[in-house]
Amino acid sequence: MARPIIMPQVGQDIETGAIVEWRVKENDYVNKGDVVAVVESDKATFEVEAYESGVVLKILYDAGAEVKVLDPIAYVGEPGEIIEAAKPTAETTTEVTPSRRARSKEETERSSKPGVSVSPSARRVARQHDIDLSTIEGTGPDGRILKQDVLAAISSTGPDNERHSMERAKMKALIFDCDGVLVDTERDGHRVAFNKAFAEKGYDIEWNIKLYGKLLEVAGGKERMRHYFDNNGWPADAADKDALIKELHKLKTDLFMQIIESGELPLRPGVARLVDEAIAANVTLAICSTSNERAVNLVAEKLLGPERKARFSEILAGDVVSRKKPDPEVYNLASQRLGVEPSECIVVEDSRNGLLAAKAANMCCVVTTNGYTKNEDFEEADLVVCELGDPPNVQVTLEAVMGIVDKG
Repeated sequence: MARPIIMPQVGQDIETGAIVEWRVKENDYVNKGDVVAVVESDKATFEVEAYESGVVLKILYDAGAEVKVLDPIAYVGEPGEIIEAAKPTAETTTEVTPSRRARSKEETERSSKPGVSVSPSARRVARQHDIDLSTIEGTGPDGRILKQDVLAAISSTGPDNERHSMERAKMKALIFDCDGVLVDTERDGHRVAFNKAFAEKGYDIEWNIKLYGKLLEVAGGKERMRHYFDNNGWPADAADKDALIKELHKLKTDLFMQIIESGELPLRPGVARLVDEAIAANVTLAICSTSNERAVNLVAEKLLGPERKARFSEILAGDVVSRKKPDPEVYNLASQRLGVEPSECIVVEDSRNGLLAAKAANMCCVVTTNGYTKNEDFEEADLVVCELGDPPNVQVTLEAVMGIVDKG
């Protein structure tokens, strides 16, 4: 029986989502968990996965369509299967265009032009940049205002206006987490290094992808191993548990650094671009991580490059604080070391623990999800995206994060 892929509800009180792009086409075979589409609301960008393995039988909407949450957007099933339910109906599967649905109260408030609707991404960008949507001519169906229309309006202000806007901005510091933010290290970096360390010690222990995702709920590598051993039994030679944890963590760190040195793990999309934008605007940069200090410094040196790394005022990692995220201690320390108020900072995180730490420190937070964290609750985040993005798929700009802090 064919299974629907639905428009997810990516935030409370979100009624519709827009399809940004399809990652598959009809008749493609997909495995359970494969990303089939990218969708967005006015707050978050989200990757939609196939719930089951099978063939993409029907795609109900083109990219750019806006669809009610929990409505089907595609069907997956057996080859040749006929899907009667895939035929468009007025209630659920007709493409939602401005002329076919009632405009929301928010859309009405955001545009003074009668009959003109606004896409979720356009509303989000306009809000971040304080753009009056009534001044923008939409290029979408029936004059609908799209994201590219708002971006074009921002660009038309000219470099001088943009520079002055940045000079007036409240934001003084941009702070990155490391693992999962700068580079997607967890699954193919740290997990692999942990398993190699266990093997070198002769332990019959292997953390598979699913188990490691669960263990990531515990912040910090030492704490993660202790949690695992407490719940699954300690090795027979663990006479001194603290010493064993310390030895294993050092071994794991050395192995992880070999992986980073190999260049196998690249920076996540948009990281270098956003760092360069911050450097150009004289924004203070920092890294705050619970990972080993040597490993974090190597990531910065090897992947960001020595010139970019030199522009980071602080790299706080490892045991620089006694309490791990979600405790805000590392972000409180960053605020003190950088000489800026928490309200003048914005943090880029990838996990709920990191988000809670940033918010507890009274800092704004942008979340870039990854394979392990994409289903976590990020309701408190100021913005949620699947990546920072590089052209032509830029999701977050420096000016956008400045706008978030200004609105505080």
